[in-house]
Amino acid sequence: MDPEDETVDQLARLYDRHDQRTTRVQRLANRVTATLGLPLSLVVISGLAIAWIVGNYAARLLGSPALEQFPFPHLEFISTVSALLVALLILTTQRHGEELAESRAQLTLHIAMMSERKIAKVIALLEEQRRDNPMLPSRTDAEAIDMATPSDHDSALGRIAEVTDNRP
Repeated sequence: MDPEDETVDQLARLYDRHDQRTTRVQRLANRVTATLGLPLSLVVISGLAIAWIVGNYAARLLGSPALEQFPFPHLEFISTVSALLVALLILTTQRHGEELAESRAQLTLHIAMMSERKIAKVIALLEEQRRDNPMLPSRTDAEAIDMATPSDHDSALGRIAEVTDNRP
């Protein structure tokens, strides 16, 4: 299999696993949030609020009983509850998206760590080949020796934590 096709397949499997773990409620929340995020939703919701206000004023002007008077407590209540629900939907959708982002970050970190180890091994093999080849001058390359040693990730994380903890 072509390496590019294999990479695409691996990414597809990552997304498939994420989709398989998605519940029906989460799928519904994602769809509702996506729908509410459309510009048309803004137009519809704004139009309904304006229609409610104008309709109440028009009913009063025409002598009919209005559904409610200014400051429109029913509209305010509906708007408040709707805003709460939308906020909860957004939080739910973000959490779901963060789970996928975390999986991608872990995969990226794994690939970076494996690549670093592989590169260190390649450098070590090249240095070994240079030492063993009688046609090449034998010398010590301190930088190549350092690069041939895989990083100590725990030590690097400790140094990063020290630097970030000492920031003002």
